[in-house]
Amino acid sequence: MLFLVKVRVDVSKMREFAQRLMKGELDRSRIRGETHCLKEDPAVGFSVWEASSRIEFDATFRAWREYYSEAEVYEVIPPMEAMIALQRSSQ
Repeated sequence: MLFLVKVRVDVSKMREFAQRLMKGELDRSRIRGETHCLKEDPAVGFSVWEASSRIEFDATFRAWREYYSEAEVYEVIPPMEAMIALQRSSQ
């Protein structure tokens, strides 16, 4: 399963967050690619995570969640899967 994660970093916890990231203390194995942030609001970031289930995603994301003041998670699908679903729904 793929999840699009939109977060707002809690800037009051930024130092601790950065330190844990640099030390490799947060599990990045589920993140596909890089996190991208909004130019006009760099506290907002987007990333795609992969896990075998929502339960597995939540278990990994829990350690990250404490560094965000806001977090939204959406299950997403690849473009080809979306195209097939759209074709089926239009029939």
